[in-house]
Amino acid sequence: MSDDQHPGIDVDDPWQAIETCFAQDWTDGLPVVPPTAALVERMLAGGPWRADEVLLHEPVRDRVVTAWRAAINAVMAGCRPEYFPVVLAIVEAMMERRFGLHIANASTGSMNLGFIVNGPIRKALGMNSAGNVLGPGNRANSTIGRAVRLVQINVMGSVPGAGGDDGTGERDVLDRSTMGHPAKYAGYHIPENEEEFPTLEPVHVQLGFAPDDSVVTVFGAAGSMVISAHEDHGADKIVDTIAHNLAGSGKLANMFCVIILPPECARYFVADGWTKRHIQEALLERTTRSVAWLRSNGWSPPGSPIEPRGGPVQPGDEETMAAIARRPEDIVVAVAGGPAGAFVHAILPYAGTPVARKIKT
Repeated sequence: MSDDQHPGIDVDDPWQAIETCFAQDWTDGLPVVPPTAALVERMLAGGPWRADEVLLHEPVRDRVVTAWRAAINAVMAGCRPEYFPVVLAIVEAMMERRFGLHIANASTGSMNLGFIVNGPIRKALGMNSAGNVLGPGNRANSTIGRAVRLVQINVMGSVPGAGGDDGTGERDVLDRSTMGHPAKYAGYHIPENEEEFPTLEPVHVQLGFAPDDSVVTVFGAAGSMVISAHEDHGADKIVDTIAHNLAGSGKLANMFCVIILPPECARYFVADGWTKRHIQEALLERTTRSVAWLRSNGWSPPGSPIEPRGGPVQPGDEETMAAIARRPEDIVVAVAGGPAGAFVHAILPYAGTPVARKIKT
């Protein structure tokens, strides 16, 4: 999909327009909004970018994401123009080397996009940070992440499939996920509940942004686990339960993780005087294990995910430590979810590190 080859969709027949998008392989498998020139222009007007402004360069296939190309895909995803600045902030964050763009586009291991939205833009766009926050039902939550996935498919060349050759010797399929993942449709979309628990600093404030900045924090995820903390009536017990599950995840690789803390659990932390920093430090400490422990319990040592699991303990393994993250601040804690239910979600890392970007409006 190039800037000088606009689809030119005939919307007099809406059904045929949608079928044309399918025929051109512009979709993620679900119907899309036909991207007429007028709709794309309107989308582009939602942010302070020129049509030809380059947001991202994908070096492996030498693909360039311009604002115009991103706008086409945002239209197809069903975004409103006011969502467009969030889409572009995510795309710009993915450009950072430490995010791991090529892995997100091409890995067989199903790296998914996750993004946390903070600041006034959450309310301005009507994003949902309450019940069913990770699920369907909210247009902004769902279409922002879908727009980014369509950009990956249509502009970066991250076409999903089993592989093949287009006749030129260049592979026409880049996304070789063995299983794929439902989050590859719209990502882990997490607008944070900032208002209900002011003593638990929002993610962007912890990262050094001002409270009234609108910020998106983008990360690559392998998947998530649901941790029930219903019988844990206190901050210390909740952290113990989370740490116990994380330690058994096989992801003690000194990377990062994202914890989505529901309000039912957040109330205990506030009542017990805990801050997010306390949570981060406690989780780092309680997930720290020696490499000898990892081997003895059947896990691979950090940095060696393809080694055979376990194996004999080596000299120095007792003194070499690993944890769920490198530092406390690499454990990202966001408050979101419905008012009832002590279901903590731990989103586990795949590659790279989280990248935060201020949203330009």
